[in-house]
Amino acid sequence: MSYLLTEPTAVLAVGGSDDAVDRVRSVVTAGSATGVTAVESVDDALAALDARDDIGCVVVLGPAESISAESIPTESNPAYSTPIETFRRLHEDHERVPVIVHAPESDCDPVALAAERDCVYLPTSVDAGQLRGAVDDALDTFDQRRREHAESSLFTTLLERGELSIFAKDEEGRHVYKADIENDDDPSEAIGKTDLDIASPAIEEQAREALADDLEVVETGDPVYGKVSEYQHGDHEHWSQTTKVPWYDEDGDVQGLIGFAEDVTQRKIYERRIREQADRVDQFISYISHDLRTPLQIAYGSLERARRGDEAGLDKVEEAIERIESIVDDLNSLSKGDDTGEMESGTLQQLRADSVTSEFVPLVEEVWSVIAPDEADLAVELPEGTVVGTEAETLRPALENLLKNTIDHAGPDVTVWVGRTDDNGFFVADDGPGIPEIDREKVLEAGYTTAESGTGTGLEIVAETATQEGWNLTVTESRAGGARFELDDVPMVTEAGVDVRSADRIALDGNSDVGPVDIAGSATHDTEADEWTVVGDGANIWNDIHEFHLVHGTGRAPVRIEGRVADLDGIEEYSKAGFTVRAGLDEQDPFGYVGVTESHGSEMTWRENEDGFTDSDQFEELPGTFPWYRVEYVDGEVACALSPDGETWRYVDQRSIDLGEDVVVGLVVCSHSDNRTCQATFADVRAYELDVE
Repeated sequence: MSYLLTEPTAVLAVGGSDDAVDRVRSVVTAGSATGVTAVESVDDALAALDARDDIGCVVVLGPAESISAESIPTESNPAYSTPIETFRRLHEDHERVPVIVHAPESDCDPVALAAERDCVYLPTSVDAGQLRGAVDDALDTFDQRRREHAESSLFTTLLERGELSIFAKDEEGRHVYKADIENDDDPSEAIGKTDLDIASPAIEEQAREALADDLEVVETGDPVYGKVSEYQHGDHEHWSQTTKVPWYDEDGDVQGLIGFAEDVTQRKIYERRIREQADRVDQFISYISHDLRTPLQIAYGSLERARRGDEAGLDKVEEAIERIESIVDDLNSLSKGDDTGEMESGTLQQLRADSVTSEFVPLVEEVWSVIAPDEADLAVELPEGTVVGTEAETLRPALENLLKNTIDHAGPDVTVWVGRTDDNGFFVADDGPGIPEIDREKVLEAGYTTAESGTGTGLEIVAETATQEGWNLTVTESRAGGARFELDDVPMVTEAGVDVRSADRIALDGNSDVGPVDIAGSATHDTEADEWTVVGDGANIWNDIHEFHLVHGTGRAPVRIEGRVADLDGIEEYSKAGFTVRAGLDEQDPFGYVGVTESHGSEMTWRENEDGFTDSDQFEELPGTFPWYRVEYVDGEVACALSPDGETWRYVDQRSIDLGEDVVVGLVVCSHSDNRTCQATFADVRAYELDVE
């Protein structure tokens, strides 16, 4: 719209004699006009209007040469257009340009001219002031029209193409205009309605507040800038930031409001993570003191027993010292965030791998051996191969405090059970006196304790760990009437990695977009290199958004797909590429997925049923730790695994998801963007129907 930078102060004169042109030039340049350009034909006039941005008014001075397909003039017989014909041809292509007919009445049809919109007829008998005033008004009118048109075009473009939730509402808060944004209310259903009218029951309270804001903006004329609101969808959260300003009419009266909203969910999550990290720093000294206190107390107590002749006390002292060394090693590994080049590659790889998973049963037994008195009993009701998808230094303090809590409150002869919950997690239970229902939330609060010498930080550490990891912590009653602490939604695998008797390959012969992606994806397979190159768009695979490109095949369960993500050219930090097993090709179908992100390491996502939301976990491991990924579906369980080499696999999560018997396996690419694609290369891809032991 560079034409807006040019002032429309020139006048175009069409037809008429040289004397008539000179008179018009003399009159109008004494007003707003800066110049007059004269042409003899209608076609020349149209060409001038097409080529120049500074013409703001046309003055027709008489019949003009008319060149058209129907009447082509010659030198001896030119065809002329009457003033009204000239006006109509000009107005057809340039309807916003005002036209003034200033010609003899003998050449015009004043009645017909008066009936035309945007045409002013001034007979040649009018004085100079009237002509000058008419031209000045026409120039002002054209400037205003083209700016209003540009503003309207800008607003329409923003509504249709801006990918921003822009809206305009009337004085009652009803939508007048609304952008058509993906994953937002349809404009056709919103026009004429308030936010409260179109809100679902789940967000009715927030919609009522939004309507109150609308009415206050209209009533007071005070804008609302950057107001952030939270919306809950089940266990999922959504944050929106909204700005609203008064909408004024030409008289300066408020006739409604204009505003825009943007999704700031990821930003709020980042802000919360930063706050959590700051809180962890603030609590760091307290936690370290607490973690070291237990083995030190054991060491002092056992040393006293040894001095009294109980040599078994020396073994306890040694165990306590080893525990202290383990804590120091954990802190040391946390403080080293990169490869210094001083470690052997195998050692570094092991450290990287250990930052993703922990062997659960040995860790429980190790902690118990340090803190438990001889008369206490522990029963671990989990297979030896159970792993948890988090690092040991995160899991150990939580286990330590849960187990120590059973001893502190149930006595030295306590019996403790550790097992798996029904909601993908683990529990720690005892046979002690239990916790009254009214106190079950209080015990998790900072500083709460019933022991005379207690600090109240133990269970707070457990609660803090659960919050940081996205686990659900609840307190209930054990089978023996004691206390039972449950941690659910934990990435946990108890039985995976099935023994396979035989396998039949599944051909990946499908190639399609899933969900309402804006840019079509594509895929090619290099059979010689055994590599897939997949290009995909899509806003996300998370919460209620399911948009991605899928290379797929169909098989009968049990199935497995595995391979290596050789390269990901991501365009956002959560751009992703990986492997999936799904119930079908519909965007709402349940699935399990594991793969890599651009900036957050490996990621698992899953959708447990058609009515649920998609959950995700990122491991944030060092780049290159696990280029190999596997998903398998056996006996109603979806298991995800990572591998550094394609041979040694670490299973990191297992979910009970009903995908049916005929399932879809495939390669997934999602750019995490509405309008840009990303590209990934997959190598050594294998998909199988399994015959398991």
